[in-house]
Amino acid sequence: MRTGNDDGTTPARGTFTQTARRAQLVGCAIDALAEVGYQQTTVAEVARRAGVSKGVVTYYFPARDDLVWAVVAAVFASVGEHVGSRLEDVPPSRFVATYLGAWVDYYRAYRREMTAIAEIWTSFRDASGHPHLDARTLGRERALVEAALAAGQAEGTLGDFSPRVMAVTLKAALDGLLAQLAMEPALDLDAYLDELVALFDRATRAALSPCREGSVNHRDPAMTSHLAGGKPGSVAKGAYCCERTCSRSGRAPDSREMPWHQR
Repeated sequence: MRTGNDDGTTPARGTFTQTARRAQLVGCAIDALAEVGYQQTTVAEVARRAGVSKGVVTYYFPARDDLVWAVVAAVFASVGEHVGSRLEDVPPSRFVATYLGAWVDYYRAYRREMTAIAEIWTSFRDASGHPHLDARTLGRERALVEAALAAGQAEGTLGDFSPRVMAVTLKAALDGLLAQLAMEPALDLDAYLDELVALFDRATRAALSPCREGSVNHRDPAMTSHLAGGKPGSVAKGAYCCERTCSRSGRAPDSREMPWHQR
């Protein structure tokens, strides 16, 4: 039975004090997830950290799942604010470097939030054992990156490659950095970022991958057409949100039923 709103919170109770209390409980849950892991982040553990009774926690979040969804919503909102806002109105020629830099800066400043999401990503499952969060959760972000890359190709500042493959590879590189950071907390993020930017600059720049007669053109006509109506960066913040029902059905959607930007 669903006990909360779609954003992972319980129905609003109106007062500033109650809003602050919910935020405190979410913050305690993030700390617990980052420090003791998903399995140990119980209602009792969150209550202990907040210095309140379990009943206070369940007043705001009647079920543990409600609290976990609230963490997901809070972290995604934070990413939208700090990463998505950096990508608004960035020209396609500078998108890759800006995208990588925004995420690395977020890792630097919000390491506990990223650790918490990593715990949720691998362990938060429905009654059938299917993960609530999966690759489809990031569909909007991937579509944003694909659109920016395709825009760069359309204007001639980026070379000939598959925007989809490049978008997936960019995200995989960032995921790899997050895993490396977990193993090596003192990792030099500035040096790592410089290497990533140089690597993807070589992979995407037009000068090193000109379209040649007879070569395969990886550009998606549907995507290029979609871009004609506006800048990809104009929807950057909206790319970072998460529906509570990400994979609740337990069935991967048929790509034929999905719009092009979610396939």
